[in-house]
Amino acid sequence: MKVVCFLPDSIAFQNKLGMLTRSAGVDFQPCKTEEEAKIFAAKEKHERFFLFADARKVDFLKEFSFAYPESRIIVILQESLQKVIPSLMDCANIQCFVATNNGEFDARELILLLKKFETKDYPGLDKHLGFPSIFNEKKIKNQIDKREALTSLEGFIIKIGGNSERFQHYAHRVCELADELLLNAVFDANPRMKNSARHEAFELEDSETVKMKWGFDGEVFGISVSDPFGTLSKKTVMQYIDENQKTESMGKRVSGGLGIKLIFDRLHHFIVNVKPGKMTEVVCLMRFEKRFKDFDSRLRSFHFFVVEEKH
Repeated sequence: MKVVCFLPDSIAFQNKLGMLTRSAGVDFQPCKTEEEAKIFAAKEKHERFFLFADARKVDFLKEFSFAYPESRIIVILQESLQKVIPSLMDCANIQCFVATNNGEFDARELILLLKKFETKDYPGLDKHLGFPSIFNEKKIKNQIDKREALTSLEGFIIKIGGNSERFQHYAHRVCELADELLLNAVFDANPRMKNSARHEAFELEDSETVKMKWGFDGEVFGISVSDPFGTLSKKTVMQYIDENQKTESMGKRVSGGLGIKLIFDRLHHFIVNVKPGKMTEVVCLMRFEKRFKDFDSRLRSFHFFVVEEKH
């Protein structure tokens, strides 16, 4: 049996989440108090269940996380993710931070979450975009491939917007994001390239090939970059999108840390799927319907999944 334990954030969120979970065949259990949630969790301790809770309940989230390690916790963000990172970074079973504004959230995001939890399938970019979608894919083995991929990506986004000035801005922003994703995959993820300068020319072996994919479904634009190494950890990502970290200390770490921070500033939905030692896939989603100057006003969601073996 699959169970959802919900600590209320708002009536609007509760009603919408309830409809989604019930339609997916998942039991929905609202809990009005933190104590009620703990009693529920103790009864369901041998079942896999999910707690949805407000990010502002930091002490409760930490206590619940350590008391019920078999649970999966989805944190509801009313404000910036960076404000709760320092307190929740070590809670291993917090997998998802879901953005909401006045109880409204992205239904597609929640539906995909429920499907992931149910099937243990952590889908790539194509599952995050609606149907029909237009996709492009590029394999990167050297700096020429990388340059061609970024040029093609830029042209794709400008074409979507009919060569308007707004979409030229979007194209520039997305290409900056894509460049950082590729540099992280080529240099930071690859043990052989880890000590190479990121601005140097590179030539990857066939087994080291990095893949970039992008697409648009009329509402959501998405881009993904995958590598065959599976070395990225949730803690690494979170420590670099923590706004309390000083830039100078970040730069000394053995990672594309500044790049991760840059990436997070240029999207609306950040998803990382990792199969340790085998694969890392970073998926970035964004919407282009607003004016460019309003782009940054949207809240950001963050999901991190270690791909589980199916039994």
